[in-house]
Amino acid sequence: MIDQQTQINLPRRYADQASVSTIREVFDYIRRFRNHIFVLKIEDILLDDPLFPSLMKDLIRLHEAGIKIIIIPGTRATIERNLKQAGLKTTLVKGVRITPPEILPHVKLAAMEVAENIISHLAAGKLNGIMGNWIKARSLGVRDGVDFQCSGEVEKIRSDIILRLLDQAFIPLIHPIGLNALGASYNLNSTQVACSLCMDIEVSKLFFIGEHEGIRSKGLIIPEGAQLQTNGYFSNLDRNHARALLEKNSQLLSHQEKEYLENAIKVTSKTNKVKRVHIISGKREGSLLKEVFSSIGGGTMIYANRHAHIRRATYDDLPELMQLLDGYVKEGNLVMRTEEDISEAIDNYYIYEVDKAVYGCGALFDLDDNSGEIGAIAVNPSYKSRGVGQGLVEYLIRLGRTKGFARLFLLTTRTSDWFYGFGFTHATPMDLPEKRKETYNQHRNSRVLMLLL
Repeated sequence: MIDQQTQINLPRRYADQASVSTIREVFDYIRRFRNHIFVLKIEDILLDDPLFPSLMKDLIRLHEAGIKIIIIPGTRATIERNLKQAGLKTTLVKGVRITPPEILPHVKLAAMEVAENIISHLAAGKLNGIMGNWIKARSLGVRDGVDFQCSGEVEKIRSDIILRLLDQAFIPLIHPIGLNALGASYNLNSTQVACSLCMDIEVSKLFFIGEHEGIRSKGLIIPEGAQLQTNGYFSNLDRNHARALLEKNSQLLSHQEKEYLENAIKVTSKTNKVKRVHIISGKREGSLLKEVFSSIGGGTMIYANRHAHIRRATYDDLPELMQLLDGYVKEGNLVMRTEEDISEAIDNYYIYEVDKAVYGCGALFDLDDNSGEIGAIAVNPSYKSRGVGQGLVEYLIRLGRTKGFARLFLLTTRTSDWFYGFGFTHATPMDLPEKRKETYNQHRNSRVLMLLL
């Protein structure tokens, strides 16, 4: 690890790299998702929001970029409003509405009203939305002594028809009303409709778009390793984190939060085809585009495959490495490294990458005396507080064990308290291996920390 105070002005190409990387990132996503299918469950409470037309325009932009869109509208808010106007009431049992026969016409009318509203927005954007009865349903029947009457569940979706419509550039809209073999109608749960479709066809992304910016973290027991946003919501949750969140907070999560988590776990299982589930707010400008075309996103993402991964750096990563480290050098947190320095030691550097976007970096250097040194820990400012630094350090510690090191060292000037959380303890320059003592910068006077493996 080079330890010196001298700083240099980086070439302008590194200073411009952030904006260039953002542009490249968008093009990468457009290319990656062209002809892929996105299923969007849109809560009807958003229909009267001032930003709903913008949300629909962004949905249209996705379609114009070559992404195939299927919309599942929620209807709960509209049903409640229509029933209130008619002076009628229904009961919810564990989030499921009991639908008596006299209520069903109001439910069907609400479903039609929501569908027509959305289709009119699509038509304004010169796109063809199409609605149809493509769901075969059956009655929920009597459960735990409760007769749900005209409420039902999905038995089969005519996904073959939906796929043909997608190939003809239509945007299918599946409202949550199903028919049984005799033509009787049932009121269905929109979330179940969306997830049933996702388990029947190959879907890249399932979106739950509502009022909230994801799954909140405030007041909950947070699973170890789960990534948080600064706004109090979870950023990324793999299926294990989502399952742990449910188990630890069954009495604290809202019904909707539990429903989203349970269904996200289901559709991202190994036997299903959905890669990622996104829970985002339709009340935030550009939230849909940000979630699709940016690795940082804005809501909560639940996934089965390894979304974020750490890999060994290559020479192609030099611009991103230089840019990441430069900010920390200027703040005095890291020593300056030239492009040549990093290039010569590139095999020691590791990249925390998310969908081809670089979140952070770190390095593990071999020292004498069966020791290693962790250094160059840096995180992209846009991705701080998301567990990136923690992930890098934990990875490098595991790597040190794999290499058979007896101990790991690191030098720091300002972040010793943070490293104590990984088990590092205070040491002195005299504890360093002999050759590393010779390169220790007495003027910088970095603190030496050590971890016994």
